[in-house]
Amino acid sequence: MSEVFKIAVAVAMLFALAGESRAGTYAPRADYGYPAGLIPDCPGVLKNASISARMMPQLQVTIHRVTSAGQIERRNLPVESAHKFVARDKSIDLKNKKTVLYAVGFWDSSAFPFSQALGTSYSRRGYNVFIAETFAFLTHIYPKSVRLVRFIGKKMGEFLVKLTELGLQPENLELVGASLGAHEVAFAAKYFYQVTGKKPARLTGLDPAGPCYRSLSSENKFWKTDAEKVDVIHTNIDGFGIAEALGHVDVYVNGGEFQPSDIPYIPCLIVCSHIRAFIYHWQALEHPKKFIATKCDSVQEARFAQCFNSTVTNYIGLETHFDRPGIYYLATSNEFPYYKGKDGLKAENEIYTSVVKRINDDDGFVV
Repeated sequence: MSEVFKIAVAVAMLFALAGESRAGTYAPRADYGYPAGLIPDCPGVLKNASISARMMPQLQVTIHRVTSAGQIERRNLPVESAHKFVARDKSIDLKNKKTVLYAVGFWDSSAFPFSQALGTSYSRRGYNVFIAETFAFLTHIYPKSVRLVRFIGKKMGEFLVKLTELGLQPENLELVGASLGAHEVAFAAKYFYQVTGKKPARLTGLDPAGPCYRSLSSENKFWKTDAEKVDVIHTNIDGFGIAEALGHVDVYVNGGEFQPSDIPYIPCLIVCSHIRAFIYHWQALEHPKKFIATKCDSVQEARFAQCFNSTVTNYIGLETHFDRPGIYYLATSNEFPYYKGKDGLKAENEIYTSVVKRINDDDGFVV
């Protein structure tokens, strides 16, 4: 049964590759063209968008914390008045603890399991945790949702500025965003800098959304100048993510195009690969220094796993070394919790080619 399972997983991964080969033997020729990415241009997305006074109470932040007894407490508050509650809440220590704002993505909510898991991980590590609740708005047809992201980001930025009046220091502020949420917190960071003259300490993008953003300038999307330290986890760069290196440290997991599936017969395609960035970040919080990446000279090298000769390594999660900027390749397992540790730094363990080699390790094939 175990051999059947291994073969099933291998088949799923081969489907996910969609006909690609890895690790240096194949490279696309110029006459084949190169990926433009899903919906590189969306005319009209820079037009104004806003939220009416009637709907504004539904733009919220969720306070998420784990009590000393291990219980999870959550409270949703309208973003425009949330700072007043924070000022009265003695369990929130803006002066002495780090603070993180996590922004969910398209058709996502602070109440969904991944958001809660991430909030719990940060809370257990001593952070004040706020999660943007945008389900009422980022569920419009996608290009319309993109137009709302800038407005929502500004409102989140206003909330953060109000927190500085309550004692929050920029060096203790970290912003994390998934997909559309990555651009949202980038706009929050841009506004924060515009008002305070200081940048948040860290900005982390979890496969920042690519559709409608690929052709936009840095002032209109997530960018490396939006915080003192900016890192990105790329997992679906030609689909729902973006191939461009956007941060000081950009990690292309398994090449950044597709992720290996952990469910037999079900390939990990666009949605599966896109959301895997959130899971990798969450598990990197839970397992520090287990997700080890190796430095590359280019995104193209990362795509094809051609970075194993490098001696420069880095981590995703809270252990990222920003004194080692650049583009990185990260190898993972296809089974939760996905990390490979130091085994991921060996070329022979690159998951796609190693599986294909095992399938064809016989000298003859007779059916």
